[in-house]
Amino acid sequence: MRPFQLFAITIAVAACTAETTDIGERQVETLYMFAGSDGAMAYSSDELGTNLPEQYAPWRFRQEISTNGPTFKAGTDKRALEEVETQGFSVMIFSATIENATSEDE
Repeated sequence: MRPFQLFAITIAVAACTAETTDIGERQVETLYMFAGSDGAMAYSSDELGTNLPEQYAPWRFRQEISTNGPTFKAGTDKRALEEVETQGFSVMIFSATIENATSEDE
């Protein structure tokens, strides 16, 4: 009976180990930045960006970024890091509208 019990314990430990390695359970130290279509920029925990939404594809790798710097301690980058830690990626859409001034605006 001892070998059977040991086998059951090993299975239980393996199942617990799998749960604790889920993206929501670990601190991300390196992010990968990607540029997508329609002004989309993304951080991903996956260096190939395979977890990024197809909506803004194609994604192009830009750079690897350490989360140890001050930019991930507050503001938008802090929120993005929290999203990566829980869902594996964070997408931001950047857009700008530039209008010419008319004589009425002056």
